Amino acid sequence: MDLQLPHMNYAILDLDGTILDSMEAWKNVTRDYLDSLGITAAPDIREQVKRRTSEETAVYLQQMYSVSLSKQEIISGMHSVIRIKYETSIPLKKTGIQILNYLKQHQIPFCAATSTDRQMIEAALKRLGIYNDFSFILTCSEVGKGKYHPDIFLQAMERLGGNIKNTVVFEDALHCVRTAKNAGFTVVGVYEQVDAEDWEKICEISDVQLKERIS
Repeated sequence: MDLQLPHMNYAILDLDGTILDSMEAWKNVTRDYLDSLGITAAPDIREQVKRRTSEETAVYLQQMYSVSLSKQEIISGMHSVIRIKYETSIPLKKTGIQILNYLKQHQIPFCAATSTDRQMIEAALKRLGIYNDFSFILTCSEVGKGKYHPDIFLQAMERLGGNIKNTVVFEDALHCVRTAKNAGFTVVGVYEQVDAEDWEKICEISDVQLKERIS
């Protein structure tokens, strides 16, 4: 069945939570890292670290779990845990497959705009056989600003050759949906179970919504 999407000449795709089913891996990275050290995490570990920076999380693990490594070693260790998942196991979302198929079927050029490290993203896209489908990949670190700012979307649009009126942004995170919408883009909100509490607000802000049907 064809998706009911806005008219567009170009598309900017978020990856994590929109195309890639990777958000659960990110949410569990601290637990998985502790497990790799032979340490059992408390049931509330996700809640304890979800609003901490990488450095703050490293300090927390040093203090609360007696991890006898430097902050940088801990950060590198957590990065390795998630990197391996991108290289070996993170799959496409069902809605991600639908979005990609729609864009290719309608010959709409699209790019990736992501907060995640380029090396990890490229590893996943190449493993999944879709790397060459993207016109290019743009990361927040390359732009110099995160998605609380519209820069990555505007730069991606310019590189695609589009403008605000003919370029559509696909995003699953509330703050990203809000940023793109405030910049003037038409936005497709994509449901992500990990952030289900934000879905109602995403539906209010975005122009079109995509949610997987559970069969």
